[in-house]
Amino acid sequence: MFKLRKLAALFVAPLALLFVNIFSTPASADSTTDYNNKVAAAQAHLADLQQQLQTAQENLASWQNSSNAQADQINGAQTTATQAKDALETAAADYAAKKTVYDALYAQEQIAERQVAQAVAALNVASDAVDSTYISYQNAMAASDAAQAAVTQAQNDYNTKLITSGGQVNAGLVAGGQANAGLVVDVYTNISRLGNPPSRSTTAYTFCKTVVLPNIDYNWGGGDIFGCGGDFVMLHYHGYITYSTSGRVYFQAQADDGFYMQINGSQIINDWSLKGCSANSTGSFAFKANTPYSIDAWYYEWGGGACSTLQGLPSGGSWGTVPAAQFTQQATVTQTKNPALKVILDQKTALYVQAVAVEENANQVYLNAQNQYDGCWLAYVAQGQNLSAQKNQLNNQGNAVADAEGNWQGASDDKAIADANLLDLRNKYNSVFKAIQNANDQVDSLVTAVEKAQADLQAIPLPSAQSMRVGKRSNVRVLADGAYTPRGLFTPTPK
Repeated sequence: MFKLRKLAALFVAPLALLFVNIFSTPASADSTTDYNNKVAAAQAHLADLQQQLQTAQENLASWQNSSNAQADQINGAQTTATQAKDALETAAADYAAKKTVYDALYAQEQIAERQVAQAVAALNVASDAVDSTYISYQNAMAASDAAQAAVTQAQNDYNTKLITSGGQVNAGLVAGGQANAGLVVDVYTNISRLGNPPSRSTTAYTFCKTVVLPNIDYNWGGGDIFGCGGDFVMLHYHGYITYSTSGRVYFQAQADDGFYMQINGSQIINDWSLKGCSANSTGSFAFKANTPYSIDAWYYEWGGGACSTLQGLPSGGSWGTVPAAQFTQQATVTQTKNPALKVILDQKTALYVQAVAVEENANQVYLNAQNQYDGCWLAYVAQGQNLSAQKNQLNNQGNAVADAEGNWQGASDDKAIADANLLDLRNKYNSVFKAIQNANDQVDSLVTAVEKAQADLQAIPLPSAQSMRVGKRSNVRVLADGAYTPRGLFTPTPK
C-alpha cells in the first residue's frame, strides 16, 4: 500500500506543473491566417450590405414613381366624384317635383275611391234588398204553388175518392162489370243475369207468360214453375184483396226464395233474399168490410227447391193460407162523390186565391227593389269610371315618379361608386406613402450599416509575431520505485 501512494505522488506533481504552465501563459495576438479570415468576412459583409442598399434604393425609386401615378388617378377620381354629386342633386330635385304632382293626384284618387266605396255600399244595400224581397217573393210563389197543388189534390180527391155504401172507395178500382176471381201472374225468366237479388222489374228480364191463379199457395219443390223452368224464375202477382169484415189482418209468406208484397201501395212484406221455404217478414193492413184493395206481390226462385204461400192472421183468427175467396182480378162498385171533400176543395181554393194575392204583392215589392238597385248600379258605374280615370292619371304619374326614383337611385349608386373609388385610391396612396417611408427608413438604416461595416473593416488589427512567442518549459523527471511484493496468506492463531 505504501508503494502505491508513493507512485501516485510521482504522477500528481508533474501534472500540477503542466496546468500551471498552461493557464499562466499570456494571450497571443492574431495570426496572419486569423487576420486574413477576419478581413475577408468583413469585406463580404460590407459587400452584402452594399447590395441590400442598392436594392432598397431601387425599391424606393419604384414606390416614388407609383406614388406619382396614383396622384394622377386620385385627381381624376375626385373630378368624377364631384360630377356624380352634382348629378345626384339634380336627380333628387327632379324626383321631388314629380312626387309633389303624384301626391296631388293621389289625393284626388282617394276622393274618387271614397265615392266608389259609398256607391258600392249603396249598391250592396240595394242588392240585399233585392235578395230579401226575392226570397219573400220565392216564398210567396212557393206558398202559391203549394196552395195550387193543394187545390189540385183536393180536386183530384173530390173526383176520385168516391164513396159507396157510406164507405170510401180506394183509388184504382174499376167501375162497372163483373169482378173475376183470382190473381193475374206474370212470369219472367233469366233473372240471374243482373245478380242476386233480382230487380222487381217488368222490363229487365225475359217475359215467359201470364197465368191466372186462384190464390198464392204453391210448392213446386225442384220441379218446373208454370212451364217456365225450375230455376231463375220470378212471378209478379197483381189484383185485389177483400175481406167481408173490417179489421186488421197480419200477413207473412212462406217462400223459397224471396217474397215482397204491397197492399194499396203500402209495403206489407219485405223478405227479398235467398233462403229456404220460410217466412222472415211480417206486416199488417187495416181493411174496411167489403172494400177491395189493390195487391202487388213479387216472388223469385234462384235455385234448388221452390215454394210460395201467402198466409194471413185475421183479428180473432189464426194463421192460415189466404183463401181464393179473398182475391179478385178487378173490383166493381157504385161510385159517388164525397160532399165532405167538396168542402175541403172550396177551402183550398180560397186559400189559393189569398196566396196568389200575396205573391202579386211580393212581386211588386221585388220589382221596386230591383228598380232601386238599377239606379244604384248606374251611380256605381259613373263613380267607377271617374275612379278609373283618376287611377290612369295616377298610374302615369307613378311611372314618371318610378323613372325619377330609378334615376335618383342610379345617381346615388354612381356617387357611391365614385366616392368608394376615390376612398380606395386614397387608401392605396396612404399604403404607398407608408411603403415610401419604410423604404427611406430601410435605405437610411443600410447606409448606416455600410458605414459601420467600413469602419469595422478598417479597425481590424494587423497580425504580430512577437505576441505569439513563448519560453522553454521545465519538465520533471520520474524514477522507477521497484517491484511490488504481495502479502502472504494469513492464518489466524487461536488464543
